Amino acid sequence: MIVRASGNTTVADMKRSASFGAVGIILCAILISGCAGNPRTVAETYLANLKVFNYPACYEALSAKDRSDRTIEQFLVAIPIAPDVSREWFKPIVLKTDYSVGEPSIEGNLAIVPVKVTAPDLAQWERLLDADQNDKDSLEKRAQDSLQQNHYPTITYDDTVVLAKESDGWKVVADFPLKESVATLHKQAVELYHKRDYDQAIAAYNSLLAELAKTPATGNKGLASRYESELRMIETTKSQVAEAQAYAAKVQLSNVDLKMTAAAVPGIFGKITNRGDKPVDEVRMTVTYYEGRGARRKAVYSEEHTPIDTPIEFSNFSRDVLPLAPNQSRDFGFRLNAPAEIQRDAKPDVAVTMVVFSQLGVPSTPSEAGAAPVSPKAPNPAPAAPQAPPPPMPKG
Repeated sequence: MIVRASGNTTVADMKRSASFGAVGIILCAILISGCAGNPRTVAETYLANLKVFNYPACYEALSAKDRSDRTIEQFLVAIPIAPDVSREWFKPIVLKTDYSVGEPSIEGNLAIVPVKVTAPDLAQWERLLDADQNDKDSLEKRAQDSLQQNHYPTITYDDTVVLAKESDGWKVVADFPLKESVATLHKQAVELYHKRDYDQAIAAYNSLLAELAKTPATGNKGLASRYESELRMIETTKSQVAEAQAYAAKVQLSNVDLKMTAAAVPGIFGKITNRGDKPVDEVRMTVTYYEGRGARRKAVYSEEHTPIDTPIEFSNFSRDVLPLAPNQSRDFGFRLNAPAEIQRDAKPDVAVTMVVFSQLGVPSTPSEAGAAPVSPKAPNPAPAAPQAPPPPMPKG
């Protein structure tokens, strides 16, 4: 912005203006670069720049190795210690994230600065929004409203900003190759969980946690906290397999019908009801094809379907995240995959054969999920239409 002096401006006025301008330039320089000799200030400055979306300054704060590993465009999709959300939600979630910086631990040329992070609990928030099926507003509108009204669950966890001392001062260590490797391992671990290969999923989570612990880097501790939480849920799910198998009898089917799908292929449709007292994240059905009658009746083919499959991780609103609550009913439908001759000659029978209990529960109102208090440090509510956010953050 250009400030024009009036016709009566004196030399003294101009000197004062120049003095104030110099102070402003110094303050801006401090915000951008931090104090080279103080690790805590460097960490605070990096996080302050993140909060005001000053991405060039965040990038310049990185170590020389990290900047050689990634261009600023690549950095924008993997910003250390930033929320792991898609492009359209990045700015609103950053605005609702608070960072409290502690005293650093310095050993030689390495400084580890503890950071207490309080942010929206993304996995629970997604479930909360999806649970309100009676709301006529779109999911996007409900999400924006919940942020603006501070009605969302929060989570607080410990993280760190790791700094390395270089010739021009303390620099933020990101270690992008490590985070990329961990993100790949996490994707594999989640896929194994959804395939119900719990032993391999647990092994994959332990591997990625070991990777995160190898080398200190900014944001690693926060990632570990999130992945440890997912690991505990998978371990609990594994321990409940026998109980869940017995519970499957309480998840009942009604109005089951064999008819054509919209794609003009055979499918099975009906209603599913949870008659028990536990919410379930997953309902697995087995379709068994039988030939013959009476004593000659025999199974000749079977196929599995999972009409309810709720992720334990945040899905970035890419799918329904809606467990089946106790006493709740829901319509279902799926196309049949058996070979044409099996479908022609055999009769299908469908049954619920397995469920997975929900480890996160089913919040039904913002108050049940825990409305976030308004922090005195929090900025203004997130804008309804975020402007020029960075590219999408990768799903880790």
